[in-house]
Amino acid sequence: MKSYSRKIETVAVDAVKDITCNFCGGRVRVNKFGVTDEHLSAEKRWGYGSPYDGETHNIDICMPCYEKLLGMMKIPPADVYENQDPDDTAL
Repeated sequence: MKSYSRKIETVAVDAVKDITCNFCGGRVRVNKFGVTDEHLSAEKRWGYGSPYDGETHNIDICMPCYEKLLGMMKIPPADVYENQDPDDTAL
């Protein structure tokens, strides 16, 4: 038979403390719970043959800068869920 005792352990986790827009340098708000204003966050791992071979780039873009970026695009991004049946949960 096993007997147990309760042991409390502390685990360190990484938490976002602030986000800076790569375009304008402005800050994206982060509250004490780690909830942020809407923004675009992307990561790109560059492959062989690119000028950034082997590098990983992370960017964060605030909503006003994202809207400016959308205005510069000849082909705007499509809403991937636009024509999806709301009851269809499979992707």
